[in-house]
Amino acid sequence: MAEQYVSKDVEAEILKYWEGEGVYAKVQAQTSKGKPFYFLDGPPYTSGKVHLGTAWNKALKDSLLRYKRMQGFNVHDRAGYDMHGLPTEHATMKELKLKSKQDILDFGVKKFTDACKKLCIANMKEMNKDFIREGVWMNFEDPYQSVKDEYIEAVWWLVKTAHDKKRLYEGLRTAHWCPDCGTALAKHELEYKEVSSKSIFMKFPVVGKKNEFLVIWTTTPWTIPFNLGVMVNPELEYVRAKVDGEVWILAKALAAPVVQVVADKKLEIVEEFLGESLEGLKYKHPFHSELKKYYDVIKKESPKAFTVLLSKEYVDTSAGTGLVHMAPGGGPEDYEIGHRNGIAPFNLLSEHGVFPEDAGAYSGWTAKVDDGKFIDFFESALIASTPVTHDYAHCDRCKHAIVYRTTKQWFFKVEDLKKKMLAANKKIEWVPEAAFNAFNSWLENLRDNSITKQRFWGTPLPVWRCSGCDEDDVLSSRKEIEKLSGKKPSDLHKASLDEITYSCKCGGVKARLPDILDVWLDAGSAAWASLGFPQSEKEFKKFFPADFILEGNDQIRGWFNLLMVASMVTMEKPSFKGCYMHGMINDAKGRKMSKSIGNYIVPAEAYEKFGADTFRYYAVGGANPAMDLNYNEEDMSVKHRNLGVLWNLHNYLIDLVKTHGIKKTDMKLKSSLLGLPERYILSKLNTTISQVTSLFDAYKLNEVAGAVEELYLALSREYIQLIRDKVATGSKDEKATVVATLYYVLFESLKLFAPVAPFIVEKMYLNLREEFGLKEKSIHMHAWPKTVESYVDVKLEKQFECAQQVIQGVLSGRDKIQTGIRWPLAEAVIVTADKDTIASIGTMKELIQMQTNVREISVKSMLPGITTTLMPDHKQLGPDFGKLVPGIVAQLSTSLPETIMQHLEKEGKHVVTVDGEDISIVKEHLIFNRAVPEPYTEVSFRQGHVYMNSEVSEELEREGYVRELMRRVQSARKSAGLEKTDSIDLFIQVDDLELDSYEDQIASKVGASSVELTASKPSRSFKHSSKETIRGKEFLIAFSVA
Repeated sequence: MAEQYVSKDVEAEILKYWEGEGVYAKVQAQTSKGKPFYFLDGPPYTSGKVHLGTAWNKALKDSLLRYKRMQGFNVHDRAGYDMHGLPTEHATMKELKLKSKQDILDFGVKKFTDACKKLCIANMKEMNKDFIREGVWMNFEDPYQSVKDEYIEAVWWLVKTAHDKKRLYEGLRTAHWCPDCGTALAKHELEYKEVSSKSIFMKFPVVGKKNEFLVIWTTTPWTIPFNLGVMVNPELEYVRAKVDGEVWILAKALAAPVVQVVADKKLEIVEEFLGESLEGLKYKHPFHSELKKYYDVIKKESPKAFTVLLSKEYVDTSAGTGLVHMAPGGGPEDYEIGHRNGIAPFNLLSEHGVFPEDAGAYSGWTAKVDDGKFIDFFESALIASTPVTHDYAHCDRCKHAIVYRTTKQWFFKVEDLKKKMLAANKKIEWVPEAAFNAFNSWLENLRDNSITKQRFWGTPLPVWRCSGCDEDDVLSSRKEIEKLSGKKPSDLHKASLDEITYSCKCGGVKARLPDILDVWLDAGSAAWASLGFPQSEKEFKKFFPADFILEGNDQIRGWFNLLMVASMVTMEKPSFKGCYMHGMINDAKGRKMSKSIGNYIVPAEAYEKFGADTFRYYAVGGANPAMDLNYNEEDMSVKHRNLGVLWNLHNYLIDLVKTHGIKKTDMKLKSSLLGLPERYILSKLNTTISQVTSLFDAYKLNEVAGAVEELYLALSREYIQLIRDKVATGSKDEKATVVATLYYVLFESLKLFAPVAPFIVEKMYLNLREEFGLKEKSIHMHAWPKTVESYVDVKLEKQFECAQQVIQGVLSGRDKIQTGIRWPLAEAVIVTADKDTIASIGTMKELIQMQTNVREISVKSMLPGITTTLMPDHKQLGPDFGKLVPGIVAQLSTSLPETIMQHLEKEGKHVVTVDGEDISIVKEHLIFNRAVPEPYTEVSFRQGHVYMNSEVSEELEREGYVRELMRRVQSARKSAGLEKTDSIDLFIQVDDLELDSYEDQIASKVGASSVELTASKPSRSFKHSSKETIRGKEFLIAFSVA
């Protein structure tokens, strides 16, 4: 019996085989002297079990790596893991039942970071198992890990090099801040969510002007205490408007909406002027007394504080009042304008977003959380409070709404590198182009972002500062630390390094600054850390920069950004040459997968049900680059069935060889024996080899699986169907040619498909290896297929494609007249004007007849007797022509349908004149009714119409019964467990059909040494028998092995 495809069993067997034979290592050794290809693995976070999206990511990566190895490249494929950062801190805190930073300090930082490291490594090992189960071939024995000392030194090399190039600086900046995590957030660590909150319109009194006010608007009431200026656009028009005895200053375009709609008051415009004339206008903070001691000092140090400032970039009239409240300590844009005008940032918030005890009425209030308290307190200066829906930044780690704090942080100076980065980006091969555009846009808006965090689990900031003279040392290795301090840290994490101090030349003591580095610096350093640099230059010189990276579209602001920044800061060149960007994975309805709504699927579930190959096959081709993949089990089922078709091809090949005793030495592709089917499938194979090779080389990974699928389905559904008679009744040479063709096309198809579905391909290869005595232990040890140009016949493939369209048209006609393929029909008429289709039918007529079981196929320009009637379609005419419709209908009724049809076919329109106006009528304005003469039934196909003759003669009907009987006998043989070589004695009881003349045909088809067709009951007993009903007629089928 042929071996059945059971994905779970196949994959378990192949995993064991790969491990036992060391196949991955053998492949790596085989290509070790090839041209270098550096794949840089975007490190997944060690969160534990692998997400379905990560499995998709790895399937795409693995497909390219397998292809490159088969092309002979020396592939650097070291896996990597991102292990530092807040998610691990949070998971460890949960495990240890710690709730705050203070809890960590009380528990012990060393014990805490050791627990973090232990958790990361345990998770990494579990993820390695998941990736290996998926069939991913990467270096999991020695993955790069950001927690290792050598990796930390690679990150320090980045910081040290930035320092040496004067691109590392410490500055007082207003930063996005997570009050839950208690740390600064870089721009790429923000996640924007749509929120509903209350905005406020407030009055700021103008100094020296009684009852005159600047009217501002803000969506962050908690930042009003930090207000130090008001911004206006110098080019916009502003007004002074009288409102209830007061004068309000606001933008002209917004004056009426604010006063009349928001405030529900009347206004009178008394003056109009440009915003530039407001520059320097002084105002008093409406709640000056609350923070008087701070405001007075700020005013002395910054003369422009509490005045109107100009800003074209941050002020418009899309919302608000046209006057923007500015708090340099309450937002990056405000900081920028404040810095430009010599106003330092002012912010009193604690690391958890709380106002201090000396903050007057605001003492103890929490930013953002207590917006309602601020609004109530501002009542005396408030014009109105209105609900607003807007995007607001959240921490992408803990999902908490951010606030802003002014703190000292460390930065990389990168803004002056933007032009070089943009120029470098043009040389990177992005797939799709939209990824290039998105990354270009990100780079155009790049800012100096902070690189430090105020947490525990991360690469420590390698800066030691003197307590006496404030001199800084930026160190880059354990060796430097030991040389300067004479002490050996147990590892290079925070607790160990914080214990190390050493003397400064001034007599002071140098100690490490307590911050850790942004986790993204770890990821940004992967391009050289993965190569063992800076400890060794060997691999770096051989491979850097990376030839290819692949990650999701969320990495535009993440990994892609930091890779570019890190390499440009250190080397002023990009660290990667090519990038494929995929989207996110959702459920079948397009919803994000979430445990809370019950649509979360782990890869193991998909593998258990369908197999890892099916998932890879589906996922690799499941979505265009940068587009989301909506995971759908129906589509998975289709791919799983297709793998069954592929599997059956090798069973069929092996069965042919055994049944007909064909030896490998007989399997030669002699041109004199290549018929039309062979020439077609050989051409299609070699066209596909060229196509798939080009797709891989252009990183169009999502198109590969579909191209190979089309090939092997054509092999199964077209070629094998076409050669069945040749296999049954052909000469030995003809059968050997079929086997040689099938072997060659299938074997090359397996090579093409190996990168996508490695398990099933490897198992099929091993079965072929056993049958044909092949040498190599793995399909992956074979070279990638090369196109044999002499086999390529584009014209023939085109004719086959046209023929397939005709065949599908005829089969649709069969469906319409409800006549199955086993029942022969006398005639099908093809009506078409397409020259390619006509030529194809001329060449492929016999093939079309065989595939459709139709005795005669003819081509005509028209079928006599067809009549066409036209009716106006009022649903289409009404919206387009309104009152003219009655006149149009009248004009159409006076024209012959044939005349209208001719105009539509030649010119695409039929023109009628109504009330002196020419009206163009197109097909969509008409309803067509076609009357087809009997016995024909009409169906449409792409290039015309098919007319099926449904009349069936007695001879055709008998032939149909015979075909169906032969199918039933074959099915019964299979159920009885017989081999093809088993001959049978067959008895068929037939009531009122004369089928005697078909005995020889039946015997040949079903493997019978004797056939008896009779109306009588059997004269002896048979081992197998069954009663069958075919189109209302009763049959008895009985047989025994001869």
